[in-house]
Amino acid sequence: MSSRALPALAVRQWPGAKAATGAVSVGLLFVLWYAATRWQWLPEGFVPPMTDVWRATTHLARTGELWSNLVATLRASFWGLAAGLLIGVPTGLLMATSGRFERIVAPVVRSTYALPKTTLIPLLVLWFGVGGMTNIVVIAVTTTLPLIVYTLRGAHEVPHVLLWSARSLGTSRTGLLWRVVLPGAMPQILTGVRVAFGFTLLVAISCEMIVANQGIGKLISQYGDQGSYDYLFAALLATTVIAYLADLTLRKVSQFWLRWHETTQHHD
Repeated sequence: MSSRALPALAVRQWPGAKAATGAVSVGLLFVLWYAATRWQWLPEGFVPPMTDVWRATTHLARTGELWSNLVATLRASFWGLAAGLLIGVPTGLLMATSGRFERIVAPVVRSTYALPKTTLIPLLVLWFGVGGMTNIVVIAVTTTLPLIVYTLRGAHEVPHVLLWSARSLGTSRTGLLWRVVLPGAMPQILTGVRVAFGFTLLVAISCEMIVANQGIGKLISQYGDQGSYDYLFAALLATTVIAYLADLTLRKVSQFWLRWHETTQHHD
């Protein structure tokens, strides 16, 4: 059989199959949770009953406590991620186009990439005090590094033939950077944004549990100290839903923005 006939053998998948499979998986998880607490498959107090968590969630939503803390967490995450983008993407592009700049910056990136960023909190509290600014700075530092790495990787993956063609047409160094390198690196940059966003929520909640006056992390810490595990799980579930929806939105935006790119031609 020739290789040209192979694509015809591919099984056509229902466009909503992935979403349906995900919904079924989540539904089964909730059924298992309900059964485990209903028939006491787990030690008492290990996981609160799902009905208690639902009541806690509706109470937090009705009083507005859930929304105000979610907004605080998302606001810090947004500004921290925005700062990371403004610093990380240009830095990665400059490293890709300037060997001297890369030799200067690369050791700093490598030495700080694996550093737990929450260890900076005591120092930043001294500089910025307890509040949202400390969270934003920690998030900015956390997101800048992966954005530098993904931007640099994407810039290095730009085909050399495109660079040679642009140079032969008289494109300036600045034009080469913004018209050829940046669009070519965009798939990796957007992947870096999704990775960085995951870090933002993790770091934001961690910071809020330590130094913030509000936020989902503060809510989790507060109800954990009180032993109100149904409210603690309510805050965790709300954060999980928001994180999933945000990642889904980023993925759809990326697919739309990169609809011209070969990597998005076969996505649902």
